[in-house]
Amino acid sequence: MDQEKRIRFLPLLVTLIAAALTALINLILQVEFVVFFKRVFFSIIIFYVLGSIVQIVFRIALDKKDDVGILESEAEESEPSEENEEEEEESEEDE
Repeated sequence: MDQEKRIRFLPLLVTLIAAALTALINLILQVEFVVFFKRVFFSIIIFYVLGSIVQIVFRIALDKKDDVGILESEAEESEPSEENEEEEEESEEDE
């Protein structure tokens, strides 16, 4: 579940970085406060939604990866290895 913790804050991190870059660019360009506020506000909304979508995609991918790992481990447990098969054959021949 360590990966789950990493993904948990992804939308917030993406939003924070995007808002900081937007604010920095607006400060450099010396735009009016109303324009500055609108740009930062909309960048926060847009990038939060994008970050949430990426988070959902990562969770689905991790769930599939976990499912595949579980299926592989179950298959390994249910399939006898070649050594076990040879030992079984030898024991049957001895009888």
